[in-house]
Amino acid sequence: MTEISTGQDVATFINVFRTEPRNQQRLIDRIIAAHKAVIQHRQGYVSTNIHASVDGYLVVDYTQWRRREDFEAMVRDPAVEPHFRPIGELTKGEQQAYEVVYCHTADD
Repeated sequence: MTEISTGQDVATFINVFRTEPRNQQRLIDRIIAAHKAVIQHRQGYVSTNIHASVDGYLVVDYTQWRRREDFEAMVRDPAVEPHFRPIGELTKGEQQAYEVVYCHTADD
């Protein structure tokens, strides 16, 4: 399960994919397929959460890894590229690494 908290020993990657509303569900399906087929089986993988904007123009993939190097190794692996190609046909993603710096819940 994904846990978002400061001081957590994980690397967080947020990928923002821009698409057209008519392609949003197809893009989501392709991202999920890539995760199920290959990404979730890679060393260091922790979790994935996929968000769809209500206007249909964005899909956000929030993924956690044990180490940044684990994620980078997965991206460089030639075996993963065939799973990323169908995603790239529908979008150009913007990937960035993040550090959680603040969390608050209603219980705090």
